[in-house]
Amino acid sequence: MRPLGCLLLAACALCSLTACGKEVGRVSFSSEDTKRVEFALRAGEVAFWTDLDLKYEGPAELDYRVDLVQSGRPVASAVCDPLGPKSTQIGWFELDRRGQHVRSGKGKMLCRASLAKGGPTTVEASLAFRTKPSAFRFGKADLVLKQ
Repeated sequence: MRPLGCLLLAACALCSLTACGKEVGRVSFSSEDTKRVEFALRAGEVAFWTDLDLKYEGPAELDYRVDLVQSGRPVASAVCDPLGPKSTQIGWFELDRRGQHVRSGKGKMLCRASLAKGGPTTVEASLAFRTKPSAFRFGKADLVLKQ
């Protein structure tokens, strides 16, 4: 096997060992919004990733607020920062120049939730700026759930 092939194989193995997980659901956003989507989730940890393409001017703080609901009752929640640090990044790109910013790529955010039992789970998710930039444009801002 060629060295590059070995490197890619090792990266894939490392990702599976570090709980990158498999995508089990995606809530698609193209603006500030609140959405409800149902997924079949397993008991255990749910990792939250962002799949982001955002351009903005000035300071900004952005949050996903996520509630996981089973049988009509909230069972877990998380607040996630798609602009903050990530434990894993795939194709991540950042540019900061003269007050203009670009964030693009996929990243595992530092938030997570844990489910005591598996089954149909409603994901109630909102995407909103805590500090709104002077101008912004979303290409996408998908919240990705992995287990």
